[in-house]
Amino acid sequence: MPILLKSPEDTMELGRTLAQAMRDTSLRTLYLFADLGGGKTTFTRGFVSALPGGNNAEVASPSFTLCNMYPTQPEVLHADLYRLSENAALPEEMEEMLEDGDPFLILEWPQYLAANRYDPERLDVYLEPVRGDRAKALDKTEESCKTFRLATIEACGEAAGAFLRDLKPRLEKRFLPVDEA
Repeated sequence: MPILLKSPEDTMELGRTLAQAMRDTSLRTLYLFADLGGGKTTFTRGFVSALPGGNNAEVASPSFTLCNMYPTQPEVLHADLYRLSENAALPEEMEEMLEDGDPFLILEWPQYLAANRYDPERLDVYLEPVRGDRAKALDKTEESCKTFRLATIEACGEAAGAFLRDLKPRLEKRFLPVDEA
């Protein structure tokens, strides 16, 4: 399902919308695919802000720490695998955090994770800069914010597929489908 995001605020709103919809489900895993500066942390900031306790969370990129845990209900484990080698496993501390509770996992750079370690029930969110006619300047100060973004959400697993089908009308109401934008 492709969605045109015209601003960082739209990226945050997409995160908020997914968090609100996922709160009362068993779906707990999001994989974020985007280049450096592609909106992954902005998306996560929106996601976290929609959960109880999110106003107490200081969302930051986990590039240097590998993971951040946010004091939301449920908690959010925000992890970044960029510095790991290909075909990696989640670091042991992350595995323990996932086993100790029922947090949401927002995983940046999941392409570094070994394929046999992928969560079979998840949403994959791709954030890509829009090229061509729709690439308009949004912010003159940050290179990463200068163009619209195309967000594509893919469901992996039966529960994730049903969740995304149910959510699609809400997303279409809030964000114009790419064909109409």
